[in-house]
This record gives sequence, C-alpha cells and structure tokens, in this order.
Amino acid sequence: MVVITILDLRRATSASVQSDCSSDDEKLNCAPSQHARKRSRTLCSDSVVQTLHCLKRRPAIAFAYFKDTQSIGFNHDFSTYSEMIQILSHSRQGKMLVSLFSELVSSSNASGPEILPLVDHHRRTCATPCSLSFMVDCLIKACITCYDVQATICLFSGICRLGVVPSVWTWNLLLKFIAETGEYEMVLAAYNEMKCFQLTPDVYTFAIVTRSLFQAKKVDEALQVWAEMTEMGVKPDARGYSSFLIGLCDCRKYDLAYVILQEINREKVPVEAMAYNMVMDGLCKEMRLDEAEKLLENKARQGSNPDVYGYSYLIQSYCKMGNLIKAVDHYEAMVSHGIETNCHIVSYLLQCFRKLGMTSEVIAYFLKFKDSGLHLDKGEMQNAQQVFEEMLKANIEPDIVTYNILASGFCKSGLVMEVFDLLDRMADQGLEPNSLTYGIAIVGFCRGGNLSEAEVLFNVVEEKGIDHIEVMYSSMVCGYLLSGWTDHAYMLFVRVARQGNLVDHFSCSKLINDLCRVGNVQGASNVCKIMLEHNVVPDVISYSKLISIYCQNGDMDKAHLWFHDMVQRGLSIDVIVYTILMNGYCKAGRLQEACQLFVQMTNLGIKPDVIAYTVLLDGHLKETLQQGWEGIAKERRSFLLRANHNKLLSSMKDMQIEPDVPCYTVLIDGKCKAEYLVEARELFDEMLQKGLTPDAYAYTALINGYCSQGEISKAEDLLQEMIDKGIEPDELTFSVLNQSSLRSRKIQFCA
Repeated sequence: MVVITILDLRRATSASVQSDCSSDDEKLNCAPSQHARKRSRTLCSDSVVQTLHCLKRRPAIAFAYFKDTQSIGFNHDFSTYSEMIQILSHSRQGKMLVSLFSELVSSSNASGPEILPLVDHHRRTCATPCSLSFMVDCLIKACITCYDVQATICLFSGICRLGVVPSVWTWNLLLKFIAETGEYEMVLAAYNEMKCFQLTPDVYTFAIVTRSLFQAKKVDEALQVWAEMTEMGVKPDARGYSSFLIGLCDCRKYDLAYVILQEINREKVPVEAMAYNMVMDGLCKEMRLDEAEKLLENKARQGSNPDVYGYSYLIQSYCKMGNLIKAVDHYEAMVSHGIETNCHIVSYLLQCFRKLGMTSEVIAYFLKFKDSGLHLDKGEMQNAQQVFEEMLKANIEPDIVTYNILASGFCKSGLVMEVFDLLDRMADQGLEPNSLTYGIAIVGFCRGGNLSEAEVLFNVVEEKGIDHIEVMYSSMVCGYLLSGWTDHAYMLFVRVARQGNLVDHFSCSKLINDLCRVGNVQGASNVCKIMLEHNVVPDVISYSKLISIYCQNGDMDKAHLWFHDMVQRGLSIDVIVYTILMNGYCKAGRLQEACQLFVQMTNLGIKPDVIAYTVLLDGHLKETLQQGWEGIAKERRSFLLRANHNKLLSSMKDMQIEPDVPCYTVLIDGKCKAEYLVEARELFDEMLQKGLTPDAYAYTALINGYCSQGEISKAEDLLQEMIDKGIEPDELTFSVLNQSSLRSRKIQFCA
C-alpha cells in the first residue's frame, strides 16, 4: 500500500508538470500538423548541420533537436546523420547512439543513408581512434538488436574491410550473438578471424567460445581453445574456471574435470559451488565415491562450506549400493553442519532401510521426519506409498496426520483416483475422514489444477454432511481463489453465510483482497458486512484494502465510513491507513478534510512518516493552483503555497523526518510553480548533498521550472547533467524542452 501511494504521488507530480507546460502551447498542440509542415519547409540540411554543430557540447540537446526536426517531417540525410554520429561518438553518449543506429539499420527506415559509407566517413574524419571504436561498439550493439546473425556478420565484415578493427569488447558481443544460434562453426570462424587482426582475446572471449563448443559436444576443440588461452597468458577468473568445469561435466568428462579441479585447488583459486557440485555429481554417478568425498573435504579447506547438494549426491550413491552406515554418517555430518535435510534425502534413506528389510527403522525414521515438520509430499509419492504399506504390514495403524500427508501429496501430483482410494481405505480402517482431511484434499486438488475434482468431492461431502463443515467451506473458497475463480468464491461465501455458517478468517481476508484486486468493491464491502454480522471483525489489512479501493474510485464518503468503523471497533490504525485516506481526500480536492485527518493522527500519538507529509505537500500545491485558476492573484497564490509548505516542513523537522526523493520532487515543483526558482535549485542541491539520487521526475520538475521562466540554457544544462549521471529522460522531459525551448525560440540556431 505504501508503494502504491508513492507511485500515485509521482504520477500526480508528473501530471502537474505536464499540464503546466502544455497550457503555454495550447494553440500549437491543437494544430500540430499544419505548424509542423510549415517548420519542416524552412529547414535544409546545411542549416540543420550548422545547428547541430553549435550544439556539439550539449549532445543531449542536439539529439533532442535531431529527433524534433525528424518528428515534424524533415528527412535527415547523410550530412545530418554524420554530424549527429560525430557528436554522440565524441561525447560517448552510448544509449542515444545505439538508438540512432537502431533506426538506421531497421527495415522500416529504408530512406536513411547506408551504414558503411557513414562508418567510412567517420573513419576518415574522426579525431581520435577511441571515438571510432566507440561508434563501432554502438553500431554492432544496434545491429544485434535489429538484425539477424547473417546480416550482422555481413556488416561486421564490411567494417573490417574498411580497415576498422573493432575492439575485443565488440568481438565478444558478436561472438555471444552468434553462439546463441547454436552454430559453433560460425563461432570458431569469428574467433579465428579475430586472431588474424592480432587482437588478444580476453577471458570472456574464451568463455563464450568454449561454452559454445561444449554445447555442441566438441570437447577436443574446447580443450584446444583452452590451451591457446594458456599459451597467450590469459588467466581465467573463478567464473571462467567454473564455466569450463561445468562444460566438461555436461559432456560427461568427469575424470578430466576432476583432474583440472584438483589443479585449481592446488593453486588455491576459488571455484563456484555449482562447479564443485557438478563434478561431485559426476563422480558419484560413476560410483567413484572416495574421490567425491575428497572433493567435499577440499571444498571445506578452501573456506567454502559444504551444502546440501554435495551431501545429497553422496547419500544417494551410498544408499544405492546398500552402504547404510556411510549414508547415515554423511546424513549426520550434514545435520551437524546445520544443513537442513529435504524430502529427497529422506526418500533415499527410507528406500535403503526398506531394501535392507529394516521395517522398524523405516517406520521410526518416517515418524521422526513427520514429527519434525518436514514436508514428505514433494514428488516422492511412490516412496511414501511404500512406507505406508510397510506400516500397515507391521500392524502399525497410521494416524490422521499420516493420511493427510498422503492425501495432500496425491492431490498435488494429480493422482485423483488414488485420493478417493485413500479415503475409502481410511473408512475400511475405521478411521473416518474429518473435515480437515477433506479440506486438505480440496485445496490440494485446486493447487494441482484439478478444480472439477475438488468440486465433485466438495458436493459429495456437503450432501452427506460432516462435523465442522465450515472447515471444508473455507477450503473450497480458498480453492476457488487459488484457481482464479473469484466470483465463484464470492457466491459460495454468500450461500454459506445465508445458511448461518461463516468461512474462517483467513479465507475471508483472502476473498476481500481478491475482490478488491479485481475491482469488485461492492462484493468486498458485503464480505466485511457479513463478517461483522457474525461478530467477526475484519483485520486491519482487509479494512485498508477496502478503504483504498473506495479512495481509488473517488467515493470518499464510503471510504470514511469504513475508516470510522475501524476507529469505533478499537482496531490499531497505523500511519498507512491514515495516509491512504488522506491521499484519497487530496485527489478528490478535499484538502481540508485531509488536514483534519493529519491533526487527528498526530493527536492520537501516531507519528506521520515522510509519505504522509508528501501527500499533504502535494495536496496544498494542487489546491493552490486550482485557486489560482479561479481568480486569486498570482502573488497571493505563491504566498499561500510557500506558507503552507514551510509549515509542513517545520513540522517534519520537529518530528525528525527527512524528506526523500518524492518529497523533494513535490517541494521543487511547488517552488517552481510559485516562481521561487532559486529556492527550488537550493532544494535540489540539498537533496544531492544528502546523498539522495534525483530521479527523472525530480529533474523534470526543475527543468520545467526553468523553461517556464525562459531560462532555457539552465534547463538544457540540467538535462545534460541528468544524462551524464545515467538517468534516462522520459517522454515528459523531452516534451517540456521541445515545447518550452525549441519551439518557443523557433530554433534560433537556424535563423
């Protein structure tokens, strides 16, 4: 609920910025096509190139201008693309350059210039080799996004024929792209061509090539590449070693993997746990258990704690060969290391006991694991059945818990007939299935995707009658909800309530949550009312969900009624519930009631958080703007906004609550709307000094403030700062600049 509130505030702030910037250009927005055609006719390639050249120190603004002229119908040609590429390459604006190349190489842009001539032009005119290399990196990244493998390789070869040698990073990008197709011959060809350019492959190059060869089961070729890596003096890191070992294991070369792993251990190079486990698994499959145990010991010496997988492989193998002593030793060692067992290890041990005819041990361990709370129904139903049969043969009568374990496992495994057979067997044993047994079966069927079987069982039992039938009703409601049938769950809830029964509290809460999620506010409200009629009070979360959905629908009267009901019943209301209701009032334009709630909350000793303050700050901003539209003088509007914000900020300070980024965004937007740009910038700088990272919303609020006051250069500088910090501008950011800067100034650089 807190996250929803933050998002709502950010959307509200964005909408405020959007509406403010668009109002100044209303006529332009109403007839864009006519204006655009007129502008496009005044442009020519020379003037566009000249403008771009003037903006070369502001690449983000240059790119915005480039896109803006394109959007009004101007067709960029070789010269304009060359200039734009030159600017973005020199300033190393990777995202923009990739975006530009993606448009060029896409099939939908057939009117654009050809790629290779652009590359050749840049090769002949660029100032530094690193700029050329950066351009090629971005081009290949764009090609990989838009082209298929053959077209990318063709273009790559064309670049190389121009005498341009791509960087190792670019080669790796190409190799990875080719490797994803599974064509290992093409990967090898590209790798060999790379060596012809006298480039030294790095550890990632070798990892890509060897992984591709292992996937094709070309072990000898992979070993040859590994040997070349060693000769070149390239030393793999832990990931490189691990990848190579995993590749060998995938090709079932466990002996070779074991030898290499021993050598790595002698050099004390750390290896990923997955590589260790795969080698151990391979050795255990070949029943080389002594070597597997040594690896487990070496892993511990390397400072890496043993995990459940290594022990699992050993326990399974020793159980298969009937060496129960060794299996139990490893099990106890695993437990002594604090490693929790799982149903698979339990299954191995129980099967081993059974094969050795140790029936009493089978039952003892089964009961021990059951009493420990371990789930014994995860895909091991055959073994569970065998244990069950052993219990019956030993004249040990299974209890209701054991039957419930089996019933749940059968249901989840989709074994429908086995469930009904189990229920019959319970009756034959004189053990009558209770409502919990039927409930477990119903929920299990639904979890396994067998809703129709759950309904059949439910209808049979309901018709027959059973004690504590409300347990089964609760299970069926939950079953419907698990299956996504919220309306069926609601109808069953209502029918059961009319019969004088009520499903359990958990089922009610889940039903309210799902009804709110699908927008059935009336249904959620009815569930709460019926609960109260049965003297069952909904929990705080259910009340919060109901209040929240009424606030989202703008029905503040009903939202407040449920809030008042919470208060009357003495529930512990937290700041989240208050904030939800306050935000609803602010959205509905009822700021005064939101403020009264805030006072009530603080009087009750509930400490407001930064989100609650942000709600009120944003509410005051919107109310003040609305008053301005209704005729209140601009100066008076600014004064009121400043006074209200300062009052809330003073309260935050007294409460020792620090503003976060959304709060600063609302404050900055408010200062800009009140035309206190200096104070807005001070707030922005204060946010940076506190170590907070402004997001696109915060930057856009200040950019809009600068643009609205005609300080275009400051807005452009702020956009460039934003991009330099890796914060991606959104459409609203560029819209603010395009409308308030480029259009209002009528592209003065071209004049």
